[in-house]
Amino acid sequence: MMTSGGSVNLNVHCGNGMMTVSIFPKLKGLKDDAQNHLQPVILKGTAAELDDGFFDTVCQPLQRASGLLSGMKSFEDSLALMEAERKEVKEQKRVADKKADECKTKYDKLIARADSLEQEEKYDDALQILREARTMADGENIATTDARIEQVKANCQQSSLF
Repeated sequence: MMTSGGSVNLNVHCGNGMMTVSIFPKLKGLKDDAQNHLQPVILKGTAAELDDGFFDTVCQPLQRASGLLSGMKSFEDSLALMEAERKEVKEQKRVADKKADECKTKYDKLIARADSLEQEEKYDDALQILREARTMADGENIATTDARIEQVKANCQQSSLF
């Protein structure tokens, strides 16, 4: 009748030969305060009247309340899962961005070094540095680096003829 972790609060009030029984379902671990706003099942009658059909009377309302509480719990669990996945994606993006920044920094340093070597007419060394820089290039930098490699190769061939 109740879901796992569920409980039922039962209050009995007696007076003037009549009894009032209120039944309120709860689910432990539910963060949503909405469960406190569910209406309790309230039965009034003599002890004999209540004894006669008590379980038949409370069974259906308790099942419906249990279904609501179970739905709230499932919703909370799915929200927690989505939040964890969102954090994981965010962390993966942060790591990827950091790696991209590191590659960009290394690429820029290698290009600067290749420029310096090229100015010193050390074309073989510049070519080697440019090939290393190409492994860290992204997007448009690949085409730019390839063009620079071809240019330095041409400079290498020209300088080796003399």
